[in-house]
Amino acid sequence: MPHWRQRQKQKPRRQPAEVIRERDERRTAALAQCVREMNAGKHGLTHTAVAERVGVPVQYVLWKYPSMEQLLEMAKT
Repeated sequence: MPHWRQRQKQKPRRQPAEVIRERDERRTAALAQCVREMNAGKHGLTHTAVAERVGVPVQYVLWKYPSMEQLLEMAKT
């Protein structure tokens, strides 16, 4: 443990593009899992329901996957 006067080593800063890419990958994985679960259970599968269940903005889901076919296709891959 460093002395209280010593500066702690700072972690290298990540590039903004890397942060955004990682966030997009996490969102896509969460959306795919949610669509698979909701589609298997025959729940009312809508953009709004998926977004609320995952916790992402509805506008993001509608922008990224404008049609229900695109949303379902994303979940299959």
